[in-house]
Amino acid sequence: MDYESLKIPDMLLFEEVPCYISLQDRSHTIIKANRRFRETFGDRIGEPCYKVYKLRDEKCKVCPMDRVFTDGHIHESEEIVFSQEGFPINVIVNVAPVRDDSGNIVAIMEMATDITETKRLQRKIEESSEKYRTLYDQVPCYISVQARNFRLIDVNKQFKDEFGGSPGEYCYKVYKKRDERCEVCPVAQVFEDGKVHSSEEIVTSKDGKPINMLVYATPIADYDGNIVSVMEMSTNITNLMNTKTQMTLLGQLVANLAHTIKGIVTGLEGGMYVVESGFRNKKDEHVKKGWDMVQRNIERISHLVLDMLYFAKDRVPEVEKVCLDKFCYEIIDLYEKKFKDNNICTKLNIQELKPYTGDKKSLYTLILTLVENAIQACTWNKDKPLHEIGISLSETDSIIMLEVSDDGIGIAHDVKSKLFTTMYTTKGSGGSGFGLMIVKKIIDEHKGEITVESEPGHGAKFVVKLRRN
Repeated sequence: MDYESLKIPDMLLFEEVPCYISLQDRSHTIIKANRRFRETFGDRIGEPCYKVYKLRDEKCKVCPMDRVFTDGHIHESEEIVFSQEGFPINVIVNVAPVRDDSGNIVAIMEMATDITETKRLQRKIEESSEKYRTLYDQVPCYISVQARNFRLIDVNKQFKDEFGGSPGEYCYKVYKKRDERCEVCPVAQVFEDGKVHSSEEIVTSKDGKPINMLVYATPIADYDGNIVSVMEMSTNITNLMNTKTQMTLLGQLVANLAHTIKGIVTGLEGGMYVVESGFRNKKDEHVKKGWDMVQRNIERISHLVLDMLYFAKDRVPEVEKVCLDKFCYEIIDLYEKKFKDNNICTKLNIQELKPYTGDKKSLYTLILTLVENAIQACTWNKDKPLHEIGISLSETDSIIMLEVSDDGIGIAHDVKSKLFTTMYTTKGSGGSGFGLMIVKKIIDEHKGEITVESEPGHGAKFVVKLRRN
């Protein structure tokens, strides 16, 4: 066939169009090519296309031209071809049939557009996006992007690991476990005024752990400056807040300790004055009374120092087999006279348990302190002539439960949360405030739990749970 006679519309356009155009027959031989094709791949008329710009010795396995010869439709593909110098070129290829006057497909026109620069930029964008995504995921804070309705659009890895959450979920449900939006919301403020807002929040991890957060919310705008979403960046400041709390508690501890020591010194001075007065006036009863005051305050100093040393020292419990039920009975016997003197009866429900592995001295001190506190709470309740202290010891599913209850003065709501953290005492000037702090330390050393049930004026119940190892 005389391919030179093929009618190609506007030969000038064919020759000068800024893409590679070639005509090929059924054997994939190039029969015509435009100027740009010849400049890039050489004057290769009469050679197979796959050899010219694929550098192959046989036709491609997937060839769009074969499909055109089969179905007569235009087909498109993305290919990598090679210039006559061997440089790779990314192209988008369109192949269309060329028909004779009878409508038969006699050749294929292949038009290839060079997209090498576009692909290079695309790769750079992908690499840049990947770098930013890596930074987005690995930055040591929690990042979320939220829509105007507070649904999550995107979250980083840190956020997902700590809180879970997927695009489409509400932010307040994911990390506040709320069913409605927060009343004060920095994201809402950003949508309202377009400014950066910050706040301190307490959120909840997916395993129920509270986390203190410092939150910054910043707007994300479109090309027209309209705010389309908000990025919320949160930093975990729990350790910082704990340190702040500990420093506050330390200040309270020092202040309370100074107050306690001042009370002891005042008691010693008072006792010494009474002793001296007794000697001057030769009154033995005054000497005895003053000396009793001195002895009591020296005993208080001794207890205070021992408590301070116990509380301050990090120690590993010296574990051995101990019988907690025997401890309970020993302590009841120890305080028998004190129970009688203060009109206190005891209600006991003490099961005989298998020995528990723990620190003998610490566990004895634990029970002793709770019983002593219960006695003191009863003596401070002057409205009742008779009192009752309950001591219960039981075990269920390898969990030992010790309960010490009283019908004393009770504990105010604002005090319950401070019982184990500050030098709180129900003993007035007669207590150091270390007792419950030491109780909490002993329980922590044994990986146990302690809770308090109390209402002002209606007594209190301390519940200790110890798990067998």
